[in-house]
Amino acid sequence: MAVSDPCLDQNAGRRRIFWTTRASACGSYVMCGVECEIRGLEYQEVEEPEGGRTIRNDEWLRGLILNILNTRARTDLRCPTPAAVYGHWSESFRKDGLYIGSRVWNVAAKPYVRVADAVKAIKAAVVADMAKLTVMNLADSVEVEADYRGRNRVDVVITAVTRKASHVLNLSGTYSSDSWVWQ
Repeated sequence: MAVSDPCLDQNAGRRRIFWTTRASACGSYVMCGVECEIRGLEYQEVEEPEGGRTIRNDEWLRGLILNILNTRARTDLRCPTPAAVYGHWSESFRKDGLYIGSRVWNVAAKPYVRVADAVKAIKAAVVADMAKLTVMNLADSVEVEADYRGRNRVDVVITAVTRKASHVLNLSGTYSSDSWVWQ
């Protein structure tokens, strides 16, 4: 069970939670017949005494999941070129064994003989990435499903459960031109 933390409540005075990326805040576009959402921040007018504008944060956990998955973790290659190390500089100072970002980028970049092995590796990476949410008491539990849908497409469903709600994020990745494109 997650610890009751007033910092995790939706509104705490004028203080706002950092993780505020919203799935379709900046609209959408169609690419190859598929509608793609443009992630970003969404503002709202504040009726408090001072008035003004702040950033919506009612989907902060979903935004955090998006931020984790969109940040490429440090590579696990033995001798990468300096430009291919990736990761976040702050990883050099972590002593808790956690890493910044997602390692799904690393496993998806590796060659696989069988599609089933690639799907298992992608799922394992997302499970490891999302484990941070429970370690840091931001979610009570997180479930990840990954399925191969044919034609080089993998669907991933992430469900994070908190004391108040379930937060579901659906992703679809397509392998094309030696790279994964996630939407």
